[in-house]
Amino acid sequence: MALMPVVFDFDRYAQICSDVGAVGQPAELHGHLVGRLSAGARLDHTTWLSVAQELLDGRGALTEAGKVALIQLYDASLAELSGSGFELTLVLPDDSAAIDHRTAALGHWCEGFLAGFGMVERSAQLSEEADGVLRDFAAISQVQTDLDESEANEVDFMEVMEYVRMATLMLFSECQSADPKQDTPPAALH
Repeated sequence: MALMPVVFDFDRYAQICSDVGAVGQPAELHGHLVGRLSAGARLDHTTWLSVAQELLDGRGALTEAGKVALIQLYDASLAELSGSGFELTLVLPDDSAAIDHRTAALGHWCEGFLAGFGMVERSAQLSEEADGVLRDFAAISQVQTDLDESEANEVDFMEVMEYVRMATLMLFSECQSADPKQDTPPAALH
C-alpha cells in the first residue's frame, strides 16, 4: 500500500481530537466533511472550522496547528473529489492498527458521511443507485467490530473500504451542480 499523504494521516487528527478533549472521532469528522462536499455544499474555511469544532464536541479550542490541519483536510478532500483520477483517501487508521479498530473507524466514517450528506439541501432527487449507496453506508455504520485478526476479515475490510471509496466518488459526481451551494453552519448539530 502506498504511503498516505500526511494530510490524511489518521493519527494527526486523533491527536487534534485528543488536544481538544473531543467526543467526536477523526474518521467521523472526515466522513461528515466528505458527505457535505459530495452532496454539493462548499464551505469557506471559517465555516468549516466552526463546523469541525462543533462536530468534535470538545472541551477546548482548536490550536492554530489544528486549524491549519483541518483546513488542509478540507482543501485536500475537495481536490481529490473534484479530480479526475478517482482518488479519495479516507481518514482511517493505517494497516498496522487492529482490524476491529479499522472496521469501527470505517463505520464512524460512514456515519459521519450520512450526517454530512443529509444536512445539504438538494433540489434533484437521487438516483436509485445513489439511494442504494446511502442504505449501504447506513448498514456499514452499524458494523460488527469484535473481529479477530484473519486474512478473511482483512480481505472483507479492504473490499468494503474500496466500495465506500468508489461509491463516494459516484455520489459526488451525481450530486454536483454547476453552482455549488455555499453552506453555513447549522444552529445545532446534536
